[in-house]
Formats: sequence, structure tokens, C-alpha cells
Amino acid sequence: MTSNSTSVVFYGGVNEVGGNKILLTDKDTSIFLDFSKSFSRRAKYFEEYLNPRSANGLGDFLEMGLIPDIKGVYREDLLEMAGRKGSAQPSIDGVLVSHAHADHVDYISFSHKDIPSYMGRTSHTILQAFHERPPRDL
Repeated sequence: MTSNSTSVVFYGGVNEVGGNKILLTDKDTSIFLDFSKSFSRRAKYFEEYLNPRSANGLGDFLEMGLIPDIKGVYREDLLEMAGRKGSAQPSIDGVLVSHAHADHVDYISFSHKDIPSYMGRTSHTILQAFHERPPRDL
């Protein structure tokens, strides 16, 4: 069944700094514009020494409403760690990254393995450099 409608859903980034997660849908194509954390919403639950439990996968993020609970968007392994069943097929067609600031891309690593990310060359270079840097000593 083909949908003939166009929609824009804001899952974050409205009246706040960060949290940009805007789902654009046109006919049978859905693309997120950015996919990041909301600084203010995250600060309600976590702080410098209290962070989401890594052994819980996406459980804390979903439970606290830090990411939208949409089937087929997230990595199967992170969902399974949270006691949820992942989806073999992605439900969106891609993530379009506007630029490589944390308030636009921080949660993109949660996305399903088959969801491509689209960005300019400079954004890609910046994100690749962050990915390849050695861990910081505390």
C-alpha cells in the first residue's frame, strides 16, 4: 500500500538545544534529519558521574524517553541487551546529517546496521576522526 501523504514529525530539537530528531516521510520514503541527544532531557536523569548503563543497551534511553520508541530504527544487539527483540528490517531509509556537532549526531551510532547515513565530506571526516581517536584517560 502506497501512502500519498507527506509528514514531518519532531522527536526532539523543538525549543531546546540539541535533541534534533526530525522524521521526514514522503510516500514510501522515511528519513531522519539528524539523530541526537537532548542535553536538557538527558540532564533530567543523568549527569557527569551518572550515565546510562552500557550493559543495558538502549533500555535506559528508551525508558527515559531519550530516543523515540520506533521499531526498526535501532541496532538489534543494543535492543537485545535491553530485553527487546530487534527488527531484521529497518523501518526508515536513512539519516541525513546536517553537520557534525554532538547535538545533531550523538545517537546515530544506535541506528540499525542497514540504515545508511548521508552527510557531506567535511562532516564525514570529522566523525571519522572522532571514531578513530584513542580513548581518553581519566
